[in-house]
Amino acid sequence: MAAPQDGNTQTVLLTGATGFIGKHLSLRLVQAGFTVRSFSRSYGQDILSRDSFQPFLQEPISAVIHLAGITYVPDSWAKSDAFYSINTLGTQRALEFCHASGARMIYVSAYVYGIPAYLPIDEIHPVAPNNPYAHSKWLGEELCRFYAHHKGVDAVIFRPFNLFGPGQDDRFLIPTILRQAKNGEQITVRDDTPKRDYLHVDDFVDACVLALGRKERFTIFNVGSGKSISVREIIDLVSKHSNDRVRFVSLGETRPNEIMDTVADCAAIRKALGWSPKSTLGDFVEEELGCVFR
Repeated sequence: MAAPQDGNTQTVLLTGATGFIGKHLSLRLVQAGFTVRSFSRSYGQDILSRDSFQPFLQEPISAVIHLAGITYVPDSWAKSDAFYSINTLGTQRALEFCHASGARMIYVSAYVYGIPAYLPIDEIHPVAPNNPYAHSKWLGEELCRFYAHHKGVDAVIFRPFNLFGPGQDDRFLIPTILRQAKNGEQITVRDDTPKRDYLHVDDFVDACVLALGRKERFTIFNVGSGKSISVREIIDLVSKHSNDRVRFVSLGETRPNEIMDTVADCAAIRKALGWSPKSTLGDFVEEELGCVFR
């Protein structure tokens, strides 16, 4: 775990501080000895407003961890303008703050590879975003690249694959399945065949904290578990930790542009930061259902 450099307290500006990742990361940063300054729409701050960043120019911010954005992929088709505005232009605003303040940027991107050409997926795999959300995040990466090479802003980019953990939005797959199981409902999914690389939010938070101890001009890291699990296998895990075998139905509805499998190659982050995941999806499911079915 990284600690503040030179025995002094680093001050970190955390955008999206009240979101799913932000809540976990804020707590971990404080525990690790960092001073955290929170930036969030919940606090009346606007990622698109330069004025919202202005007060932080008076503080010794050493790094910005940029989480602020909107994330739910299905919404990105109907609300593309908002996704490009907040996720892409919002990243430019955060980079401008970094340029003005001398802070480093840790940018949390997304899975941007589209339908994979090969597995596992490393950082040199072709980038091919296949939804507006992923595309808006990749454009944010390109802004980081430009600011790193032309404006001197050190930038680390994380490409998390699929995160899970306490407090995740109920619209996402794992919270939806767990909610149905806890309520004794039939578990209903659109398609039980796609596989994803799932990573616990605490492991991702570890990577963010470790990156604060790294300083170089521009780097991209995949962040995942290094293995994939299907929707059906998730349901099997839920059934294993429930009192009765759960009832489930797959509607057999394949989404347009569906990606059938993703596996992250995390050799680069393991070598550079000494990072590796510690939590498993099975442990999380057991913990979530244990209080219900004991």
